Amino acid sequence: MSTDELQSLIESSGSLAEFIETADDNDIAERTQAEHLRKYAWDTEVPIKRALGIIRRERERLDSYKGISFTEGTRSPRYMDLADLELVSGHEFEYVLAAVFERIDGDATVTEGSGDQGIDVVWFKDDETLGVQAKAYDIDNPVGNSAVQEAYTGSTVRKQYDITTSAVVTTSRYTDGAKEAAKQSDVALYGREDLKRWLSEAELNSEEMGDILEKV
Repeated sequence: MSTDELQSLIESSGSLAEFIETADDNDIAERTQAEHLRKYAWDTEVPIKRALGIIRRERERLDSYKGISFTEGTRSPRYMDLADLELVSGHEFEYVLAAVFERIDGDATVTEGSGDQGIDVVWFKDDETLGVQAKAYDIDNPVGNSAVQEAYTGSTVRKQYDITTSAVVTTSRYTDGAKEAAKQSDVALYGREDLKRWLSEAELNSEEMGDILEKV
């Protein structure tokens, strides 16, 4: 399969799973798949190691469903998971997070414009209002205590939202300093396991996520 054919396959595939299936059927090497996805679908700044990891996780998931037909007419919708969130930018992450929150409970809004004062997303629930600092970081780049301080200060400054709980949400993990700062300032920390649970509850499919990102 030529470079042009691979590019066309990426552009025509409805999901990462569909692309991997077709590429594997045509004996396209895993690294070649990753390189072309970085060039034509994701971002050349995505490390090749990370791209390979995403492909392998998706292939493992496909292998676990070998008994199911994955043709377009019979495949169940592929819902977004943590691997998908690891590919979006920080700004896109805010909008996806707001959409996920709304599908779970209540309403959510992204605080647009410059000088958001530490709060990126506000989640309005029945019993509380969360002021969220959103951090779309790589797993090797932990969130430090500055994000906790910004969330705390931002929730205090953003009086128009009546925020009851300050929080940080990340695709990465937290340093010990961040955990200690959160404990002292009563800021809630949400990480990868929380995002996995929220995504599972939200059942956001690839088409819906595409619509969200197109509007960002």
